[in-house]
Amino acid sequence: MKGTMRAGRLYGLGEPLRIEEVPIPDVQHGEVLVRVLRAGLNRGDLHMRKATIRNTASERGEIFPLLPITIGHDGLGEVVELGPEVKQLKVGDRVIVKCTLTCGFCKYCRTDREHLCIHHRVMGFVTQHTKADLLTRYKDGLWAEYARVPVTNVEKLKPDDDIDKLSRVSQMAVGFTALKRTRLKAGETVIVNGATGITGIGVVLSALAMGAAHVIAIARDPGRLERFRNIDPKRISTISVKTDSIRKRVPELTDGEGASVLVDVTPFGVETTLDCIYSLEPGGRVALIGNNTETVALPYIFLMIRSIEFTSCHGRNYDDVHELVQLTRHGVIDVSHVKPRFFKLEEINEALESIDKREAGDVPVWPMMRTD
Repeated sequence: MKGTMRAGRLYGLGEPLRIEEVPIPDVQHGEVLVRVLRAGLNRGDLHMRKATIRNTASERGEIFPLLPITIGHDGLGEVVELGPEVKQLKVGDRVIVKCTLTCGFCKYCRTDREHLCIHHRVMGFVTQHTKADLLTRYKDGLWAEYARVPVTNVEKLKPDDDIDKLSRVSQMAVGFTALKRTRLKAGETVIVNGATGITGIGVVLSALAMGAAHVIAIARDPGRLERFRNIDPKRISTISVKTDSIRKRVPELTDGEGASVLVDVTPFGVETTLDCIYSLEPGGRVALIGNNTETVALPYIFLMIRSIEFTSCHGRNYDDVHELVQLTRHGVIDVSHVKPRFFKLEEINEALESIDKREAGDVPVWPMMRTD
């Protein structure tokens, strides 16, 4: 498809986004062109807008970001063009875009651990400072009229699927993956620290769907927590760190045993994280997914004697998106608790500001572009 399109472009960290006319991406072998119908923003996009993102430098190089870039790394759309030899899809199919890019041939990709891929990138977010990178061709994200995507990175939807409902699945995928990495078993108790944000509510809903008997949602805002408890009052308890002690309340809620699993989603501050870790049962498992830059200091002897296990997750496995679609499609996960607030493409800066201002009050709202 030839021509131009509008896209939300970031030229410098800390700068406002620009709506520009750019060429519609071409598609080659193994690629599809998607007309974007829904696209979400999250706190990572806000960090780029505010220049508060921390560059990750390691032996693999600096990965944030190759500018200019079209942001937005969650969403879905309609296939409008197929690259040569693409036979899995047809024009008109609606698809969820899996924004995590992996190489497919490193030892992690070949052992069902693609979130650890040594070439791991995220469309519209995690790119590479060298144009020679394998996946730079897909660096631009979904806050645009069209997006070029590898055919391996889409999940085909059914014609009668509700796209407003399924557009919320990708925001839940990191928390779902983290719970799987903790080996959550049916009947266990899960603490979700930082539960009242968009990522946190995804963890809560996923834990319920995976068979957690009891979810302890921890956050600051009592109003938001009360709404969370009403999702499933028999299975959800809440702790407001403004009024309660985590170390006192968790034993009370678990008959003195402690929780089995902690998923920590807090973006800053570690005091509540430490309190939650101390509230785990022996052999408790921890997943850290809050993108927190602070240091967690714990006594070696405590971790050894209590046999606390740690894991983390910064990506989304391909099969997890498929599983979430199935769980949502069949009503096992009720995504109506994830509330979108729709914006037009040209309102991208207002959408980012809504994250920062937390304008929705007691309801966690996910800013999302809607084009129809």
